[in-house]
Amino acid sequence: MKVINTSDKIKTTFKNGFDINLWREYAAEISKELPSKCENDIKNYDYNKDVLPVIELALNEEKIDLVSENFQLVADKLNENLSKLFKEEPDIDIILYLGLCNGAGWATTLDNKNTVLLGIEKIIELNWCDEQNLSGLILHEIGHLWHKLNGNFDIPTFTKRRKAITQLYCEGIAMVCEQILCGDDEFYHQNKDGWLNWCYEHENEIKKEYLRRLDNKESVQDFFGDWCFYNGHSDVGYFLGCRFIRYLMKRYSLKDIANMKYKTINKSFTEFASIVIERLDVKYYNKCSNIWNMKNQPLAETWRKEIETGKRLVFIYKINGEFIGEGALVLDTGDSDYTIPKKRVYVSRMIVKKEYQNRGIGSEILKFLIKKAKEMGFSEMTIGVDKDNVNALHLYRKFGFTEVLFDGADENGEYFKLMKKIH
Repeated sequence: MKVINTSDKIKTTFKNGFDINLWREYAAEISKELPSKCENDIKNYDYNKDVLPVIELALNEEKIDLVSENFQLVADKLNENLSKLFKEEPDIDIILYLGLCNGAGWATTLDNKNTVLLGIEKIIELNWCDEQNLSGLILHEIGHLWHKLNGNFDIPTFTKRRKAITQLYCEGIAMVCEQILCGDDEFYHQNKDGWLNWCYEHENEIKKEYLRRLDNKESVQDFFGDWCFYNGHSDVGYFLGCRFIRYLMKRYSLKDIANMKYKTINKSFTEFASIVIERLDVKYYNKCSNIWNMKNQPLAETWRKEIETGKRLVFIYKINGEFIGEGALVLDTGDSDYTIPKKRVYVSRMIVKKEYQNRGIGSEILKFLIKKAKEMGFSEMTIGVDKDNVNALHLYRKFGFTEVLFDGADENGEYFKLMKKIH
C-alpha cells in the first residue's frame, strides 16, 4: 500500500489562486490519466457555478495543513485495521489530492492500479477535516476496493432499476466494510446533527420510498451525494444500503454477499424493503394473534386494558403484509400483572414464525424493542425465558442481558429472569 500526500504541492502550485491549466499539469504529475479522468467526471456540471467556488474556498493554507496532518495520522494507523478484512496488505494507492469536486472519496484505478483518491476540496467543503471523518472516508473507499477484489463489483446497469439497486448494494457493502475496519457496527461518517437517529426513526418510510421509486422507474439520486437531500437529509442511501447488507448478513457471509448476482440482490432488496414493524391496537390484536394458533384463547382482559391505555405496547413484524413475528413491552405502570421495579420495562412476548426463524428476525425485533425502551426513558429491561431455551438465551446474552435466577415458576416451569441496563 502506497500513501501519497500532495498537500505541499497544492500550496505551492496554487499560491496565487486556482488556474485550470496549472491544475492539469499538477494532476498529470500524479498520473497522466488523472486530468482527463477528472474532467470527464464533471462534464455534466456547471464548472463556474458548481466546481470553481468550492476549489477556491479550499485553497486555504490553514485548512489544507489541518487535513494533511490528520490524513497522515490516519494513514499511519491503516495497517492496524486492514487485517480485519484483508489477509495481506492490499496493493493500492491512497492519494490526497486537489480534484475538481469529483468527490471527497473515489475508489478507482490509475495506471491499472487500484487507487483511493481523496479530494481535499470536497473534504474541506464538507468539514470532514478531523481524524475520525477522514478515517471513515478512507475506510469506506477501501471497502469499495475490497468488494472489487473479492466479489461482483461491476454489475451491468443498463436499466434505471438495476443502476439504483446496484448503487445501494455497493454502497452498503462499503459501509459495512467501513464499520468492520473501524470496529463499530453503528459508525457512519455521515452522522452529524442527529442524522443517524433520524434515519432509524424513518427507516420504514425510507425503505418503502426507495422501493416505490424502483417500481415506478423514478430517480433515487436524492438518496446519494452531499448535494442531494431526501426529506432534508443527505446520504440517506448509505444508511439504507448498510441496513440492507446487515439484513443479508443474517443468512450469508459478507464474501457471499459480495459475489451475489443481480437477480438475487433485487429479490432480496424487495423482501427487505417490504419489512415493516407496526404497533397494533386492540382492534387488530385478536386477528394477529391467530397466527400463533391462539384462536381458542381469547385475549386476556388485562392485556386488552393495558393495550388500550398504552401500558402494553405490541409490535408486529411483517414482510409483504404477512405477519411473521411479534414483540410486546409492558411498561412500568405499577398495576400490571407483572411485578416490575421502577424505571424498568418488561419484554412480555417475542415470537417468530417457525419458517422465518434463524434469519435474524428475532434480533431485529429485540433491537427494535430495546430502542423503543430507550426512547421512552427506561433505564432497565427484563425478559423471562425458559432455562432450556438455548437459542433464546444465546440471543439475549448477545444483546448484553445477564441472568438472575427467578424466585418462582409459572405453569410452564422454572424461568430465568434476564436483565439489561439500557443506560
